[in-house]
Amino acid sequence: MLFFIAIFIGAFLLFQVQPLIAKVILPYFGGGAAVWTACLLFFQAFLLLGYLYAHLLSKIGDFKKQAILHVALLLISLWLLPIGVSSLDAVSAISNTENLPLMNVLLLLATAIGLPYFMLSSTGPLVQHWFSLVNEKKLPYKLYSLSNLASLIALLSFPFLIEPFFTGEQQSFYWSVMYFIYAVIMSVLLLKIKPLIHQSKNINTSEITNESEVINKTEANRTNKYSQIMPLLWLGFSTLGVVLLVSTTNALTQNVPPVPFLWILPLSLYLLSFIISFHSPKWYVRWYWFALFILTAFIALFMFFIGSQFDITSQVVIYSSILFSACMLCHGELARLKPDVAKLTFYYLTMAFGGFLGSVLVAFVAQNIFTQFLEFPLAIVSLFVLFSCAVFSENKHLDKLSIISFSLAILCGVALWQLNQLYIKTDVHSERNFYGILSVKDVNVDGQKERRLIDGTTSHGTQSLMPGAAHIPMSYYRENTGVAIVLEQLSLINKQNQQSLNVGFIGLGAGTLAAYGNKGDRYRFYELNPAVVHAAREYFSYLTDSKADVEIVIGDGRVSLSKELKAQSTGNFDVLVIDAFSGDSIPQHLLTVESMQLYWQHLAPNGVIAVHISNTHLNLLPLMQGLAQQSDKQLAYFKTKAQTENGHDTQWVWLTDNQSLLDNPVTKSYRTPITTNTNTVVWSDDFSHLLSVLK
Repeated sequence: MLFFIAIFIGAFLLFQVQPLIAKVILPYFGGGAAVWTACLLFFQAFLLLGYLYAHLLSKIGDFKKQAILHVALLLISLWLLPIGVSSLDAVSAISNTENLPLMNVLLLLATAIGLPYFMLSSTGPLVQHWFSLVNEKKLPYKLYSLSNLASLIALLSFPFLIEPFFTGEQQSFYWSVMYFIYAVIMSVLLLKIKPLIHQSKNINTSEITNESEVINKTEANRTNKYSQIMPLLWLGFSTLGVVLLVSTTNALTQNVPPVPFLWILPLSLYLLSFIISFHSPKWYVRWYWFALFILTAFIALFMFFIGSQFDITSQVVIYSSILFSACMLCHGELARLKPDVAKLTFYYLTMAFGGFLGSVLVAFVAQNIFTQFLEFPLAIVSLFVLFSCAVFSENKHLDKLSIISFSLAILCGVALWQLNQLYIKTDVHSERNFYGILSVKDVNVDGQKERRLIDGTTSHGTQSLMPGAAHIPMSYYRENTGVAIVLEQLSLINKQNQQSLNVGFIGLGAGTLAAYGNKGDRYRFYELNPAVVHAAREYFSYLTDSKADVEIVIGDGRVSLSKELKAQSTGNFDVLVIDAFSGDSIPQHLLTVESMQLYWQHLAPNGVIAVHISNTHLNLLPLMQGLAQQSDKQLAYFKTKAQTENGHDTQWVWLTDNQSLLDNPVTKSYRTPITTNTNTVVWSDDFSHLLSVLK
């Protein structure tokens, strides 16, 4: 029973900590989807290290030495509890060092949870290896299915039972307590099994009599016929599974916040496919899952280009179907190819290396080679090729199934290339980095030529290319929108008092708002993504044409404002505009009680915080109402309808105690009335639940 308890608790803690720690560090690296990708790379790397440690430890002939070493490491890991980052200052320092966000994420995670996570990573293969030594007549692969079940429970419990009811500090404490219990159980297990271990070092699988075990043995014997290629197939399928997991998560969170639920759902489906495939060979029917994958593969190609046109529920359902069918094919084939017990730790080590390789391909290779998320459709094409190779290797000839699979790979590859040529034909510039994909496109809208800055699939700035119209703000920043009104009205008031306007902007976009600057005004933009700064300067003229004195500060806006405050340098802004979007979502850490307290310290008396809340998937108005109540400020809401069929409805919110501005006739004429909302939402740095504002 201790084997089952140890492997269950170890797997539970291993996956419970993933969304927990990722959410903690998310704000300090921009709040974008790439933070979770970087976290997955860390998790896969330490999983590989844990599996390597388990493989090497199992090679030590003296079990007593194995036990002493493992218990010693467990004790050292307990000394590092509780898990978590040491301080906000430490996070801020790391997250802004040398503009290397990916490496900084890895460094921060290593210091926060490194050794405990490493020990948990080794649990699965080690416990299964010890189980096989004690129970020579039983194959341990169902323990792998149990560990994945525990991991699935851990993931699903986080967004529904943990995140809504416990603060981040509480989550860290309770997890650390459970890890202490896990360490005690592992130590007891080692003491219990030492006298039970048989002297024989080789497992004689010919003695297996259980029906399910006979099936497993038969499969192992069958795969031994082509053992030379087996490790390559293990590596290939495990690599593709993780590439599909990470790229699907990226696709889901391009324009929707990387809320833990949208991290957890793909990872849960990934684990579920492992559970099904390894629980029983009867559950993976090759032809059925291959047929389903064919259907979803063609859907995947179209979703790559038009996925953002669907609502969030449809996107979740479609992408989940694609991922699950693909993972069932990957992991079903891995289960068919599993070896006998003697190669167990090497098998898991190879799979772990494949998972690590998959994360590296997305986080490092794809980011530096592709200017789009091409790893998603290319993984689909590659799976057809790899599946064809697996079938061919098994049958030793080109049968119907392998020919069909290879032909579909070619068909999908050609379709992808042709569709992509149509998609990028309007590109003027495209760039990809840690923070996402940025492109500049020239388009014709209602007979008018426009240039757009696209982050993911969302426009973050538009400029007219028609003669004499380049100076006119467009899109979400056009005339009579909430942000235009506050800039214009305060500029008039200051001009009457012979004062210039001092404005801070968190988020640059195409630099459109610089068009509202007048001579003597000071406009300071805070922008996290260097690619955005480059695009705004090189491909749009709003910044260079502005009459104001424009300054750009590269770095997270909140972190930069915090550093300025500590240096006793407040912005003294008349207006602070919050417009820092990642895709179609504003990062959560910019809309918390603590962030608002920071903003007010940078505002001049009677200053205004103007927040852009236009969003396809989120209703941020209840949150802004809650923050206004917490700040004891008045809220003004401005909803501006689109002027053309292809235009955007725009929503802005002011928070201020400037009563004269609120009573201004222009403000009153454009202000949108709202009813008092008793179901307001308030976020803090330690507690935010993004599902609460989903439309």
